[in-house]
Amino acid sequence: MTVLRPRMTAKRSAWVALATTTLLLGGCSSGAYIDSRREAGQLAPVGTSTPDVVAICYSKTKNAAADVLKLAESECAKTGRVPQRAREDRWSCTMIAPRRVFYSCVAKS
Repeated sequence: MTVLRPRMTAKRSAWVALATTTLLLGGCSSGAYIDSRREAGQLAPVGTSTPDVVAICYSKTKNAAADVLKLAESECAKTGRVPQRAREDRWSCTMIAPRRVFYSCVAKS
């Protein structure tokens, strides 16, 4: 005797695919990084970071705020300045790190 199983409908398979993708991406959360991309062989940055404005891409996790601030402090320290938060964009980096926060490097008070 054979057991008949109902076929997976298109709607159900779409939900399964979405759930699988969400679980996979959730496990791939990366740390914060500075958006200072460069083209191969070029010195000029393509990313939005400059020596005066640091752009950091990150995903909102438990320790994200501390990691982002440490990165901003270390980048601004290269020019003897401190970071001051300017603004934040959403969905402007990657899917894994969708947020981009900008810090202006200002003189120490």
